Amino acid sequence: MQRSLITIALMLTTSALAVTPKQVPFGPGEQSLYEVSFLGVPAGIAQVTVGLRTEQYGAKVLPLVCVGQTTAALSDVFQIKDRFVSYFDPQAMKPVGADYFIDENRTRRREKFRFNQEPLKAHANKKKEGQGAYDVSYDVPEGTMDLAAAAFWLRGQPLIVGEKREVPIFTGAKWYPMHVVVEGRETLTTKLGEVPVFRVSITTDFQGNAATKGNIVVYYSADERQLPVRVRADFVVGSAIAELVQYLPGSTSL
Repeated sequence: MQRSLITIALMLTTSALAVTPKQVPFGPGEQSLYEVSFLGVPAGIAQVTVGLRTEQYGAKVLPLVCVGQTTAALSDVFQIKDRFVSYFDPQAMKPVGADYFIDENRTRRREKFRFNQEPLKAHANKKKEGQGAYDVSYDVPEGTMDLAAAAFWLRGQPLIVGEKREVPIFTGAKWYPMHVVVEGRETLTTKLGEVPVFRVSITTDFQGNAATKGNIVVYYSADERQLPVRVRADFVVGSAIAELVQYLPGSTSL
């Protein structure tokens, strides 16, 4: 469950910049709030926010802030409040780094990553509460992204039924290929009303609790925003559904 909730939060960002910065379907201040159920039981919330433009690792970036946390009712069983921030360069259409703050069942860790500053390498600095920090580097393919950045990249791509894409994803210690297929169009009944959507299937080779037994299905609004309105994922430890319940648009001026 721990990895499942934050994975859902990250997958909800499967949205992205358009091909040119002037055509972005989102901007600073955009915020989406999702209710997450696990095995059919309300389990938590996932919130995705586009932060104000800032500078990170020498690049002008948009912070993509993804928060996943369990409900108070489940806190006696397990408590999760994870935050992932991807620093996305909208000019280069790729991340320059990410911060991951893990707070799960009284275990706290911090992980910082740098991407695309050295060919075929991802550099990390990791620290567990009560222990010293350490640096480690990983071999990765060209074009590797974190999950949130890949998601934001994808939203800006044309969603054409039958279209297939593949992106290498770095999860913190390993990289995996992410396969994306636009399966079709339909109308979805949501808490925000009837929404025409694209049904997109995402397949990964993630391992551990974040491993899936089948495809992750993301439903994107069939409009210029291409906003994720529902996600369903069947993890090894159970099924999770995230439903959009609140949306605030951001500025489209970068």
